[in-house]
Amino acid sequence: MTEAATIHCGNRLSIDQVEGLYQKLEAAVLSGGDLTLDAGDVHFCDTAGLQMILSLRKTLAGTGNDISWSAVTDVLKDTAGYLGISKSLNLPE
Repeated sequence: MTEAATIHCGNRLSIDQVEGLYQKLEAAVLSGGDLTLDAGDVHFCDTAGLQMILSLRKTLAGTGNDISWSAVTDVLKDTAGYLGISKSLNLPE
């Protein structure tokens, strides 16, 4: 079984950071296995950043894998909660 790769989300999970984060995520998906996202430093997130994570989770589901979180800030939890997508993002409660 492949060990989960850990991806650090940085301090902004937003449209201006999506391209760089996407490249990291794509490489991790291609290597196979589950992904662990470290969002412990996220101080800002927007719908584009969260949409990318939703898309990632859908892609991984097609391979029998999923995401987990090693750390999540209140900013990310609150934004996902306002949008009603906390469960879809597999965020810890």
